[in-house]
Amino acid sequence: MNVNDSPGEARFRHEVRTWIASQAPARFKGRRQGITQGPGLNRGDLKELEKALAEKGWLAPHWPASHGGAGFDIGELVIFQEEWQRAGLPDRHDTGLDMLGPILIRYGTPQQQQRFLGPILRGETIWAQGYSEPQAGSDLAALQLSAQVREDGFILNGQKIWTSKAHKAHWIFLLARTEVRPKRKQEGISFLLSDIHAPGIQVRPIRTMDGFTHFCETFFDNVFIPRENLVGELHQGWSVAKALLGHERFTHPTANPLLIANAIENLKTSARNTAKGDGVVWDDPCIRDAVTRLEMDLDCFRYTRYRALTRIQHGEAPGPETMMFKMFGAELMQRIVEVHHSVEGPDAVSWDDTPHGDGLGETARHSANIRAATIRGGTSEVQRNIIAKNVLGLPD
Repeated sequence: MNVNDSPGEARFRHEVRTWIASQAPARFKGRRQGITQGPGLNRGDLKELEKALAEKGWLAPHWPASHGGAGFDIGELVIFQEEWQRAGLPDRHDTGLDMLGPILIRYGTPQQQQRFLGPILRGETIWAQGYSEPQAGSDLAALQLSAQVREDGFILNGQKIWTSKAHKAHWIFLLARTEVRPKRKQEGISFLLSDIHAPGIQVRPIRTMDGFTHFCETFFDNVFIPRENLVGELHQGWSVAKALLGHERFTHPTANPLLIANAIENLKTSARNTAKGDGVVWDDPCIRDAVTRLEMDLDCFRYTRYRALTRIQHGEAPGPETMMFKMFGAELMQRIVEVHHSVEGPDAVSWDDTPHGDGLGETARHSANIRAATIRGGTSEVQRNIIAKNVLGLPD
């Protein structure tokens, strides 16, 4: 397992750190980091930062250079992310840039790549992901959105739910059932691209308990999608979806040790600044013990991730432990929030920053949101079943 940088990686880390220090706009640095579904900063807000990255050629670090990306290997990408987080720069997660772009580069036709990759790279097109349905969340292969196959395209009827930022998107990539009675439910599914403003599509925002409208319901009523918007082979969309979900094992927020470490640092800062008796909450040995346990679990997670990354660098498969990343990270984040509650006491449920102090409103909203972390993107129960079957070899 590689823990320390090689000489080449050390040089690259110095390059990234130097560039951030000299070229990244100062107003974006030192931001409080967290895992939320709030509005945050979009790519329009980040134009100044994106321009600097584009001039350096680092706007899409994980895309190959042949398609306008930086062409970082997995080690360079992790170093870039670590230095970005260390500087307190804002999260740049973009569905098109991070999820659809790599899929089009791998599976898209030259025409699809020419049409969509440029606008994604320039931040001109916002994409939504249409996977989950009311009866197909963790069991995604149970999806029922119907795509009637015609010679010139597809006619869609059905519904998606939990469609992140669909109310702000220009386009949506989705999975639809193109074969009515497949032998296996993972068969007969196709990966399609649609203008989200096409006739017959209706988007209804969902206001969640944290006060934000990040998710939406999306309805399809005789929606036509032209044949050229099929990505990959007809009926073979499950293979495309698996590739995208496999990428999420390393990119999902709750699978990011850096963001989790920031959450622990926020917790420790609150404990050191919150009065209790004649001192502060951090004086309580029970709190320090709880934080130490969180940090130990985070270290186990971080080094397990390093082990998987090392395998990739050696040209091997990352290993079955990657299946645990999202589940373990989500549950660890929930434990951090629970300790944070005990630190701040009644103030932890304050919805506004004033008069209780900066950041408390964020704590309450984060707490409301993080309860869903073990549900969205695959429930922990389903994740455990997958691990039991594919890692431990237990019977169905």
